[in-house]
Amino acid sequence: MPVARIERILSGSVLAAAAKRADGRYTCHRFGSNIDPVRLSSLDEVADFLRANPKSSVRMNPSWTRISRNLYIDGVLLR
Repeated sequence: MPVARIERILSGSVLAAAAKRADGRYTCHRFGSNIDPVRLSSLDEVADFLRANPKSSVRMNPSWTRISRNLYIDGVLLR
């Protein structure tokens, strides 16, 4: 089943959601790297990347922030 949403949730409130750049791709970062982004085309790829790379992050809106904790994939806590 395809991933429908990747969000940051705190105290039951959605604070941010994975967002595409202007080029239509999502931006992820490996732990410790802010200058070598990984560009992915679907939420499925983003979810796979986050699961395979502990402490990795994804850019989310609002404010285009890198989020690595309190991540939920389709409502299920990842970390």
